[in-house]
Amino acid sequence: MGENMVKSRLFMVLAIAMVLLLGACSKDKEEEQEPAPEPEEQTEEIPELEEEEAKEVLQTYEEIYQNVVENAEEDGELADFDSIDELHEKFLNAMSEELADDLIDTYFEEDEEGLIYIDTSEAPVWFDEEEAYEFEKVEDDLYEIEQEQEENQVIVTYSISWDEEKWIVSDVETEEIPSEESDISNDGSESDMDDSQSEQEDNEAANEGTGVTEENESNDSAGNTMEEEEENQAGSDSEENNSNQGDSDGSGTSNDTDTSEDDQNSDPAEDDGGNTEETAGSISESEAESIVKEYLSIVDDELNVVTDHQDENGNYVVQVYSVVGEGDSSHTSTYGWFIVNKETGAVEQMQ
Repeated sequence: MGENMVKSRLFMVLAIAMVLLLGACSKDKEEEQEPAPEPEEQTEEIPELEEEEAKEVLQTYEEIYQNVVENAEEDGELADFDSIDELHEKFLNAMSEELADDLIDTYFEEDEEGLIYIDTSEAPVWFDEEEAYEFEKVEDDLYEIEQEQEENQVIVTYSISWDEEKWIVSDVETEEIPSEESDISNDGSESDMDDSQSEQEDNEAANEGTGVTEENESNDSAGNTMEEEEENQAGSDSEENNSNQGDSDGSGTSNDTDTSEDDQNSDPAEDDGGNTEETAGSISESEAESIVKEYLSIVDDELNVVTDHQDENGNYVVQVYSVVGEGDSSHTSTYGWFIVNKETGAVEQMQ
C-alpha cells in the first residue's frame, strides 16, 4: 500500500513536470513567431528658409571666396593653402562639393611644384542686393533666387539646399540676356543720334538763310545811298557839264560797284582763313577719348572708350562699352554714347 502511494505521487510529479515543460516550449514558440517591433523612422525636420536668411547664405558664399582672393600674393599665389584639397574643404563651408569643384576648376590652378594660383582677372557672378530678384521655394530642402543683372548682361539663378545641418549654395546657373533687348537699346540710341543730327542740319540751314537775307538787305541799302549821292551831284553841276559829269558818275558808279563786289568776294576768303585756324586748333581722336575717360572718371580698363565716327559738324561720337564673357560667347555691353565738341572739348551724353 505504501509503495503504491509513493509510485502514485511520483507519477503525479512527473505529469506536472511534463505539463510545465510543454507549456514553456509552447510559450517560446509563440515568442519566436511574434515579429519584433520595427524601430520608428526618424524623419529629419528641415527648417523653413526665410528670404533674409537666404541672402545671408549668398553673402557667406561670396565672403569665403573673397577672403581667399584678398589673402593671395601679388602674383596670385595662395600661400595659406598647401593643396587644392585644403581649398576645397574651405569652400565646403558655404557650398556643395560640385560647386566647389567648379569654382576651383574655373578660377584656380596648381603648378608642377604644388603651388596654387588664382586668376584675379575674372570672378563669379555675385548676388547684387541693389538689383531686383525673385525668391522661390522649389522643395522643402531647395530654394532658388533668380536675378537679372543688367550690368553683367546675364540672368543668374542661385540654388540653396539643406545640407543636414545648414543651408548652403548648391548650384549657380547663368544665362545671357537675349540679344533682342540689346538690339532695341542700340536702335534707340541710333534713332536719337539721327534726330539730333537732323535738328542740327535744320538749324544750320535756317542760319544760312538768315545770313543771305541780311547780306542782300545790306547790299540794297548801300545801292540806294549811292544813287541818292549821284543825283545830288548831278543837280548841283551845270547843264553844260551834265553829260560829262554823267559819264564820270557812271564810271565812278561802275568802279564803286566793282569795289563793293571785290569787298564782298574777299569776305569768304577771310572766313575760310578763320575756319582754317579753328581746324588747326581742334582736338584729335585720342584727346577726345581721354576727355571722355576723365568725364566718367574711368581709372582702369574695365570700360573701353573708342571713337566711333565724326558727325556732320566734325564732332567726335565716342562709344563707352565693356566686354562680357570670353571666347565665342563674349559680347559687348554698351555703357553709353557721348559727343565731344572738336573745338571746345565739351562732352554731351547722347540720350
